[in-house]
Amino acid sequence: MDEPEICLIMRRCTVGGIERVVLLLANALAERGRKVHVAVLEPVGLRAIITELHPQVSAHVLSGSRSSRLRRLRELTRGRITHLHLADGRIHPSLRWVLRGHPGVFVTYHMDYTPARNRVSNLVDRLITGRCRAVIAVSQVVRDFCLNAVRLPADLVTVIENAVPGPSAGRVRIESDDAFTLVALATVNPHKNHVGLLRGFALARGRGHDVRLRIIGDGPAIAEVFTAAAELGVGSAVEWYGALWQSTIVSALLSTSDAFVSASRDEGLPMAVLEGLQHGLPMVLSDIPAHREAAGEAGVYFDSEDPEQFADRLEELLDPGACRRRAAAAISRSALFGLDRFAARHLELYGTAPLAAAATAARLSTTRQETP
Repeated sequence: MDEPEICLIMRRCTVGGIERVVLLLANALAERGRKVHVAVLEPVGLRAIITELHPQVSAHVLSGSRSSRLRRLRELTRGRITHLHLADGRIHPSLRWVLRGHPGVFVTYHMDYTPARNRVSNLVDRLITGRCRAVIAVSQVVRDFCLNAVRLPADLVTVIENAVPGPSAGRVRIESDDAFTLVALATVNPHKNHVGLLRGFALARGRGHDVRLRIIGDGPAIAEVFTAAAELGVGSAVEWYGALWQSTIVSALLSTSDAFVSASRDEGLPMAVLEGLQHGLPMVLSDIPAHREAAGEAGVYFDSEDPEQFADRLEELLDPGACRRRAAAAISRSALFGLDRFAARHLELYGTAPLAAAATAARLSTTRQETP
């Protein structure tokens, strides 16, 4: 019996953690012999990260009017496993209406969407998503949101942690110096709290520590963050790289850094932290459940609103012995987030959808209709 094709859906294809999750999943499934489609609902903000798709993955960037895009999506998903990665906390009722009656719809929740929700939106979500084949939560924190806020049935929600590949080899070379180099890899959104990070970084430098900071990412708060660096007097100690998507370049920057840092106030299961683990980076992270779930003993943790505490925790890592211990923990921890397990668990879940026979029948029907 034919295996059904798989259609992964995301709203936009910018440079961020959600896009990396979808592309990695698509590529991992294609490498295991499955036919995969990636549908991008809106062409706005389209970035070249889409060029990192496996050659056997079919990309569909939908354009035209909203109604025409929804019609096209209905065609793309007919007879195929359909997996939604929308990630903005909205319900998207028109999209869900298009997929009504589809027996193979899966939905991934990438974050605790409480800041974007209220009781009514959670109720609507429960009524719609409760009809899906399964819900995937990227962490236990996110599963708790699904059960306690949305109140989805426990047997509907499965935790599949995000994954990252091993460090990419390439010809990119980054010069390093004697400074202890920190790296922050994240979209520059307000909740990522780059300004708070800079305040702690400035305090550490004020204590006489020779530290530098690499900021990889772009976003709506970039002007505020850039201004804060200047006002804090650390602008010359910050390297700005913007929204990099090429894995070889990001890998080179991570591999030549000494520690990973994040002051984020809210996460699901951050891809950037997992990438840092793959490179054996010790971590200075805000003390939120998702960071502890991801990094474990590889990290030291601080209150995201307390720059002094960030500087204190960073000083702990400046001790060579402590840094080596956390780095070893990072390498050990990274084994929990491998691509093989990630892909296998998705395929196992997809296998619960009764679509194999339907996929074959739908393809044969389409072929007959298109034959003159």
